[in-house]
Amino acid sequence: MKKKFLLGAMFSIMTLSIMSFAEKFMAVWTSTCGVKHYTTFTEGTSQSLMAWHIANINEKECNGVRPTVTFN
Repeated sequence: MKKKFLLGAMFSIMTLSIMSFAEKFMAVWTSTCGVKHYTTFTEGTSQSLMAWHIANINEKECNGVRPTVTFN
C-alpha cells in the first residue's frame, strides 16, 4: 500500500503541495506569474534542494522573480 501524506509550503505568492507515493515526491505549485507546475523529486531529495529547484524554475519563467521558499 502506498503511503500518502500532504505537506504544504508557502513562498512569495505561491503555494506548494508535496505528495509522497513510495519513492517519489510530487510538488504541485503555481509560479508567481500564474503557471501551474507538477515537479517530481526522488525520495532522498532534501527540502532545501526542492526549494532551490522550484525557485530557479520560477526565476527563469517569471522574468527574474526569485521567491523565498519556506516549508510549514
